[in-house]
Amino acid sequence: MYLIDRLKKYIKETYINNKRAANKFVLTTPLIVLLAGIALTSVGVGRYLFLTNVRRDQNMASYWSGDSTTNYRQMSVFARGSRSAGETSVPLYIDAQHSLKRSDIIMIRQSLQDAADTGIASSGKGGLSADGRPQGWEDCFSSFLLGKISSLQETDGVYTPITTVDAQIVGVEGNFTALHPFAFEAGGFIPEIVDDLNVIVLNDNIAWRFFRSYDVIGRKIDIFGQNFTVIGVVSEPADSLAAKSGSEDFRVYVHFAALEVYANTAGVGTTDSTEGSTTTSNDVAILCYEAILPEIVQGVAKTDVTNALPQYSAANPQMYIVSNTGRFGVIDVWKYMWPIGKTEALLAGYEFPFWERAASLTISHLFADIIVTFTGIILLIISVTMFSLKSNKMSSKRNIRSSANTYNT
Repeated sequence: MYLIDRLKKYIKETYINNKRAANKFVLTTPLIVLLAGIALTSVGVGRYLFLTNVRRDQNMASYWSGDSTTNYRQMSVFARGSRSAGETSVPLYIDAQHSLKRSDIIMIRQSLQDAADTGIASSGKGGLSADGRPQGWEDCFSSFLLGKISSLQETDGVYTPITTVDAQIVGVEGNFTALHPFAFEAGGFIPEIVDDLNVIVLNDNIAWRFFRSYDVIGRKIDIFGQNFTVIGVVSEPADSLAAKSGSEDFRVYVHFAALEVYANTAGVGTTDSTEGSTTTSNDVAILCYEAILPEIVQGVAKTDVTNALPQYSAANPQMYIVSNTGRFGVIDVWKYMWPIGKTEALLAGYEFPFWERAASLTISHLFADIIVTFTGIILLIISVTMFSLKSNKMSSKRNIRSSANTYNT
């Protein structure tokens, strides 16, 4: 009997202690939920703001708008090319549905200039400039490949290779820095119009690898078997998402025409046989076209771009059009990511430069931050509800006690 009584007493005491602990936990649960909600919301919103601010190249329209009464929108068009030997060959023009080439840029610029002149009723200049450049807005285009790049040392007028690396070669034309705000370690960037095509800009990683210095203006680099003169060193985005997307790779920038010269002198054209006739194309495919356009009515810039593209079909799009401005908004991020995998499948046939890969990776992280933020908001609502129910319950108990005391009196 003694053992049974001891066991009953132990069980009773354990039950009472567990009940007290449970009551304490229930009393503190609203506070725990509140703190969890605050933490998740703060982390989600904080990361969201940080990630949207770090991708400056996706927000260049805001710099153009500034204090102006004219709004601008940044647009990008990603097209495709055909490579004869993988990433080490120049991407070549396929057809009007899939690819862009230099002659297309002339038509695109004219169409967009007409739309800009009509939309903003500009100052009477009208049309493209004498050299075919936009007026009142900016654009650029680019393509890229992988290649062997060597630093050269001069001895008695003879240049000999010192160090050779594999690097990405990006051919650019137009006002590239208007859409890509590089930090310059030395010199400047590729001019829109050049007298000498054999000029080159290095990113800071390859400059340091070659020379252990950024003070390298005038040094010689070998690309395509030709000597190029260094005119600048740029520092590209160094955040973790950009690094994962390739910003820390060895990379150089040359004028787009230098790629065209290489494609036409190296015999890298593609042969297309149709009905017994054979034609060879050496047109370099433009993989990325970018523009900052005036926009009085929201969304009209995207319409202008689609109308300017040769043979573009909205019903069966073979080019990927991006409105960079506003692409990090909650709704746009959700549309891009949901349903999961849909956008990734649609873009499987495209080659993207590192800055677009960084933007896409940023969107995936923003999607996660949206989920974290909404989870935090839900926990905040739950905690407020729990506090409210707890307060009502305590108020009811007080009323009951007050009524009992009155009755006893």
